[in-house]
Amino acid sequence: MRTKRTFTTTTEALAAAFLCALPLTACSSTDDGRSYSVPDNICGIDVDSKILEKLLDDGDEMVQDANNFPLSGSYICHMYVDGNDSVVSDASWHESGYTLREHFEYSNIKGVRYFQEGKYASWRSGIATVLPCPGVSDKGDVVDVSLEDMEWDEDSRGLLEKLGPPYFDAYKKKLGCPS
Repeated sequence: MRTKRTFTTTTEALAAAFLCALPLTACSSTDDGRSYSVPDNICGIDVDSKILEKLLDDGDEMVQDANNFPLSGSYICHMYVDGNDSVVSDASWHESGYTLREHFEYSNIKGVRYFQEGKYASWRSGIATVLPCPGVSDKGDVVDVSLEDMEWDEDSRGLLEKLGPPYFDAYKKKLGCPS
């Protein structure tokens, strides 16, 4: 015969409820719907993980996929969440004299905002720059680099404007561009 357990204090009742709920929450995702660890890099380039976390989508699994780091060609890094593009970094080499404005010349990107004396340009879902990098690649002396939030929202531009400049500096350093 089973006896019914009654709790004599509120503390006992709360403790019992906590112990019953613990197994249910131990393996679930975080409050924001994310159950993967947020990296502190984008395909090997250091970034602020607190900002990156706000850009990455909710989900169970995040995978980074990139081609070889670019010294002679274009480079793209995908950050997939549950198989869908979430954040993407893209880079291409150009001849000396290529400018950030040229980067947007044939695109359909609207609402481009240039800041820090034209060094960076952002739009609702991305940010880009052109880095001088002479003598590093046989494909050119400058490289355009962009970051894009594929599932952008009203906060994406501001977050990318914070994440982008340090990311671009780290990118330039990794390439070995002269200062």
